[in-house]
Amino acid sequence: MNAWQRVVALLVVLGLGFGAAFALGGAVGPIGADDADDDRHGHGDRLVLKPADGDHDHGGAADPAAANVMDLARTAYDAGRQELTFVIRDAAGEPVTSYDVQHEKLLHLVAVRHDLGGYRHVHPELDPATGEWSQRLDLDAGSWRLYADYVPSGGSATLTQADVAVAGDFRPTEPPADSDTDTVDGYDVHLARAGSELTFHVTRDGEPVTDLEPYLGAYGHLVAIRADDLSYLHVHPEDGASGGSVGFHAALADSARYRLFFEFQHEGKVRRAELAVTTSDSDTDHEGAGDEHQH
Repeated sequence: MNAWQRVVALLVVLGLGFGAAFALGGAVGPIGADDADDDRHGHGDRLVLKPADGDHDHGGAADPAAANVMDLARTAYDAGRQELTFVIRDAAGEPVTSYDVQHEKLLHLVAVRHDLGGYRHVHPELDPATGEWSQRLDLDAGSWRLYADYVPSGGSATLTQADVAVAGDFRPTEPPADSDTDTVDGYDVHLARAGSELTFHVTRDGEPVTDLEPYLGAYGHLVAIRADDLSYLHVHPEDGASGGSVGFHAALADSARYRLFFEFQHEGKVRRAELAVTTSDSDTDHEGAGDEHQH
């Protein structure tokens, strides 16, 4: 066999090999293709991959509800009282329709203007058939961060956020100076801090208000917003109220500025005190400090 004949023979052998491989590939399909198609669910332009079966250990993993999104009917509004509607959707894009009661409500909606010059705390109504939440809300001009605070049925406390823009004559406010006191409707509120322990003392006409009334199942309610990134901390008080004082354990981040919104109820009316603090390395205990969502 001369050199040319040897080359032709080699090409024939290689051709047979590639043909067999192609035939085998056509018989079994691309490796993993069927599995991947089975695990995909189209939702419009979205593609969602399901977790592999048989691996449901969440030790050290994020809560699946952390991937939830707030699907707003609108993200732009005129200033004034508007109808706000939204749906909480899970990672697969499906509406969440069932919730567990948390602090006497199915969902707490907190709205904070980006300059910390506005605050709302409301409890929308749920249409359980569609998962749509609705709430009439009065918003001033500016950019607002919405925090939906809830527990999906059988799940854990979850925070889902979104931003909306409100048109109008917007005049941003300067960041408030640190203040551990506020006066609202004749009530004086003073904050005492010791590490992560925050105690609010409520007085009227110089006397402690010793008959505070439960609000959302407790004698007080606290939301702390970190100024630089709008991180959200939602805290309910330690058990009991004594001598007009309400105490919280709040793991604030080191060297950070916070706006504190403290709500309390007396004589059938809910009132809100607003204070501002800057933490230092020496007055936080680091345990959970900086967490975005705390209960």
